Amino acid sequence: MMGWLDLLILFFCCIIEVFLLYDYFYNFFGPKIERKYIKIVCVGTIGAIFFINMLQSNVLNLVLVPIVLWLFVTVLFDSKLGIRFVYFIMAYIVMIGVEFLYIILSNTTTILLANTGLIPVSEYLWQLLLIKFLNYIVFIVLKQMSAKSKKRMTNKLFLIYLCVPVSTLGTMLTVFYSGIDVGSNVVLKILMTLFFVCMITGNMVLFYAFQKYTENLSESSKQELELLYQRAEVERLTKIAEWNDNYNEIVHNTSHYLKVIGQLAFERKNDEICKVVDKLNGKLNREDISEYCNHKMLNIILSEYCIKAENIGVFFDVYVEPGCILEHIQDVHLITMLGNLLDNAILAASKKEKAASVVVRIFMQKDGKLCVIKVVNDLVEELKEVRGKLISTKKETGVHGIGLSSVSKIAEQYNGYLDYYINDEKFNAVVVLAV
Repeated sequence: MMGWLDLLILFFCCIIEVFLLYDYFYNFFGPKIERKYIKIVCVGTIGAIFFINMLQSNVLNLVLVPIVLWLFVTVLFDSKLGIRFVYFIMAYIVMIGVEFLYIILSNTTTILLANTGLIPVSEYLWQLLLIKFLNYIVFIVLKQMSAKSKKRMTNKLFLIYLCVPVSTLGTMLTVFYSGIDVGSNVVLKILMTLFFVCMITGNMVLFYAFQKYTENLSESSKQELELLYQRAEVERLTKIAEWNDNYNEIVHNTSHYLKVIGQLAFERKNDEICKVVDKLNGKLNREDISEYCNHKMLNIILSEYCIKAENIGVFFDVYVEPGCILEHIQDVHLITMLGNLLDNAILAASKKEKAASVVVRIFMQKDGKLCVIKVVNDLVEELKEVRGKLISTKKETGVHGIGLSSVSKIAEQYNGYLDYYINDEKFNAVVVLAV
């Protein structure tokens, strides 16, 4: 009966070992195969390590296990060979180092306990659980300390969480070396072992639930900042639209101003003429707005980015097909989608030394049932994609880079989608919206 328990615990430890390595690499690198294949590779790796451990050969274990684990991370994760090797060595050193550290400490503890009259009653399978749990604690600390980690908590939150595994570890050690003899009670030994398994599993699940909660809090904060940014953009661009309307009104009424100036000139009222001219100049000041279509907000957005592109030497080519239907799209959504796409496009194109360009095409398809927004820009840098998402290469972070994920979410609200691809050293972003 205990033999079966030993096998179950050994298999459980193999699962933990593969999971810890997978989670460690997943924290730094993106997977290069589909999710369904990831599960197959993980199961195969667990089975291979379990089989090697079943052979009960230290030599085979030392040689074959690292080879299997290396193949595991090589097949799953997309990274340069040298970088992947360094991270693998670090992870394997942690795994082996914890085992050696535990052996040293347990030997020392055994001597001390013998002198005090207490006899350690833990068996190897309990010690195996303890070693894997120590591995888990070291790995989460390592991920928290790394500046390149993608899932870091604040140090304060991490220290609060760390109380749970540390107290669990203390409980396990206390039970191991408390002098309690359960050798003759098989049922009690099995129950204690199973409860230790539950404690370890519960700690891991609690950590990832806690981490997910902090990520959701962070995401909520980002969304609030994005919302504030979007509202500010709407207000700013709406103000520009008002200025443009006032400008057009002033231009329309120019003939009346000229009559007033002529009359004042006839009466030789130079001071009054200066006041009228100053007033007129103030009203005529505005941002240049090109007319691409009959959609006011779209004209303002495109005009602004046209100026921005030309100021940094990027050719900005825009064509809006007559009759495009965009009225059903909220201004805040249009600002977010185009703002993000054009920000990314202009930034990427500006890195090309000569003849950099951004091409924008907005047109209808499927007999007027779909509106398509296509942005094409030159691309000289290699794109970084992690977990199916492009990673920004901007030096500045924050609300300025809303992200393609936001564009995709907005497109889905209009029963559409976002697609992107690279063709002939140009990045193509295509947003399709249902009318």
